[in-house]
Amino acid sequence: MIKIIAFDLVGVLVHEKDIDLTDEESKLERMFGPNLYDSDYLMEARKIISKDSTIMDITECLINKLYECTEKNIFRRIKERYPNIRLIIATNHVSYIRNFIGENLEVQYLDDVLISAEIHKIKPNKDFYNHILDKYSIQPKDLLFIDDNEENINSASEMEITTLKVNRNDDNLFEKIINIVRNDE
Repeated sequence: MIKIIAFDLVGVLVHEKDIDLTDEESKLERMFGPNLYDSDYLMEARKIISKDSTIMDITECLINKLYECTEKNIFRRIKERYPNIRLIIATNHVSYIRNFIGENLEVQYLDDVLISAEIHKIKPNKDFYNHILDKYSIQPKDLLFIDDNEENINSASEMEITTLKVNRNDDNLFEKIINIVRNDE
């Protein structure tokens, strides 16, 4: 039975807007993904911008400028139907994304936010998924993992985790989730 639903962030809950970025912003944005530590990101970013406070300011502004929520009320809708299922975000990102999540998603319905730069594990490595399973003391079949990246989905599936691959123009993510949960009861 599904006990936890883990959502990837970018490509699932938010999409990148089609906007023009400065050269600095473009270089920084390409470094957001798989970071074991924020310090890894800062070290690479220092090659572009020398001052850490400037890097952090540009990063937070860029995140707010670049990302657009696609499923703002999905957590509430799921919790109304299944109040005992835990909802988490599980993303490869720098921790600076945390403010965006808090300001743009219904975090009162979230049970946790796992960010690669904070847990020091990166998808598609199996230790990322094992972190979730161990933290919540659940079996792989009890986890529904939702992502838009085929490699991440395949890695989770190999561990017998229930998966849902999201495509860019998918409609009805809520309905797809409910169908999986309902069929698993």
